[in-house]
Amino acid sequence: MQHAADPDDLLGKAYDRRIAARLFGQVGPYKGEALLTTFFVILSTVADLLMPFLFGLAIDIVAGQRRQSFFGATGSAALNLIVVAFIICVLVRFVARNREMYMTSRLGQKVVYDLRSAMFRRIQRVGVRYIDRRGTGSIMSRLQNDVSVIDQLFTDGLVEMLSQLVILVGIIILMLYTNVSLALVAFAVLPFMAILIGYWRRRAVLTYRETRITIARVNAYLAENIAGVRVIQSYVREPRNVTRFHEINDDNLDANIRAARLSSVLFPFVSFIEALATALVLYFGGRMVLGSEGFTVGELFTFVAYIGRFYEPINQLAQFYNTMQAAMAAGERIYSVLDAEIEIEDKPDAITLPPIRGHVQFDNVRFGYGDVEVLHGVNLDVAPGESIAFVGETGAGKSSMINLLLRFYDVWSGAIRIDGYDIRDVTQQSLRSQFGVVLQDTFLFAGTIRENICFARPDATEAEMIEAAKAVGAHDFIMALPFGYDAEVQERGATLSVGQRQLISFARALLADPRIIVLDEATSSVDTETELLIQAALRTLLAGRTSFIIAHRLSTIKEASRVVVMDQGQIVEMGRHDQLLELRGLYYNLYTMQFRAHQLHGEAAAG
Repeated sequence: MQHAADPDDLLGKAYDRRIAARLFGQVGPYKGEALLTTFFVILSTVADLLMPFLFGLAIDIVAGQRRQSFFGATGSAALNLIVVAFIICVLVRFVARNREMYMTSRLGQKVVYDLRSAMFRRIQRVGVRYIDRRGTGSIMSRLQNDVSVIDQLFTDGLVEMLSQLVILVGIIILMLYTNVSLALVAFAVLPFMAILIGYWRRRAVLTYRETRITIARVNAYLAENIAGVRVIQSYVREPRNVTRFHEINDDNLDANIRAARLSSVLFPFVSFIEALATALVLYFGGRMVLGSEGFTVGELFTFVAYIGRFYEPINQLAQFYNTMQAAMAAGERIYSVLDAEIEIEDKPDAITLPPIRGHVQFDNVRFGYGDVEVLHGVNLDVAPGESIAFVGETGAGKSSMINLLLRFYDVWSGAIRIDGYDIRDVTQQSLRSQFGVVLQDTFLFAGTIRENICFARPDATEAEMIEAAKAVGAHDFIMALPFGYDAEVQERGATLSVGQRQLISFARALLADPRIIVLDEATSSVDTETELLIQAALRTLLAGRTSFIIAHRLSTIKEASRVVVMDQGQIVEMGRHDQLLELRGLYYNLYTMQFRAHQLHGEAAAG
């Protein structure tokens, strides 16, 4: 099965300074902690750099090559002071590194917390079109994998980069201070390293971005296949899906191998350059010591020690570039979510919709997806308490009517009014809070049955919850479960039957006490016996409420106040079931072909 590319895989530059600025800007609310962390980084680095210098000084004092005092002391007293200073440096480095690592981790976790929270808030507000286009797996990859990359950047990468930069600058200053000529010898090999790093950087930009895209596709395919495992096994698609997964996984493997190949070229070469520079310093520095040019063994030791430390920051900074490139790719994808257009927003002057009676009007409504219009000037007036059943072939516009009524999308032209209020002029919260929605694929959240029933009204009392469950016929089967209302519901209610899930969803809707009920094929997936139970629950749920039903069951249609027959985005017939049959029009054809077949199937099952 081929999958459309995620629109956010097709982004602009692989490295974007604006992305970097935004990522580092996440530290803004924590400037004080960031500055204190920086102080500890510098403190630990200075202590670290002083240790080779003290060691070299001690060597010269022991070898008798230094006669000057150390803080006024000479000989063994100077050596004692150097040892004390060395121990102080070790202790300072220990304390500073401890504080640095703790504060860095805490700061990184706060930044990640802020990012995840902002992404979750955004996802809650973007339109359903955004979710539909990208898929759950792709969005979850952003919330999990991409944010984890940013976590790595802030908890490890940034502080390590700062530390290595301070070390690099400090070593350069100390090497030049110790001996300018020998420092220039050590720096002579740097142009070769600069050429290699420049080549490596150009290749790494695209390679590390590709690793983020391929792992996102792996996660998206995994999420889809886990969610659809029943369908997969029903159609014996396991071998093909495994083959397809291997193809996607191979792409990710290849991308990571290419990234590893790049690293395998750079880092050994850096080590080679370091060894070459050390050899040059030992050769020329040794000749300077032997030539009695005032260059001591201790200074040579210090210089060699700094050479080893000089190329380590370069190596670490090159590795940080890996982290930075992964963070850039992850940042692109994260900010594509945070910058996602919120298609449905309240007007600045939107009002709160007062308690409604349920009078709904579709006034010359036109609407479509992309550039394709699917509803063509629809007019429908629904009185309070009336029950409307939408029927029609797939693509006729039934679901679009429901989506517009709930304002998941906005009309292109015309208007939808409830009790005279244009739904675009009221807040979404005040609009949707007066709706009850029951879908064909009933969604139950992980938690208890109690939490699922009270989902739309968490402040409901125990008595109100039980009354709602009793009213729809759910109380008895709930009490038969271990722990009753406190029974755990697995993800999507997997341990419950279809009918049980529907009854819980009915209880949830009834407890919310909405004025308008929307049922999207809510009884199309149950057997005849369960349907009878659900129909009784429906009568309780719909009593006195305006309702809109997309129905494939004849029993639901028969009890509707009006049946609205849709075809190619228009209402072509409207009336009660019996009236429409007498017309012998489209509804009659649908009934004889589809609904009559359902009825015969139900009668056969009952017999």
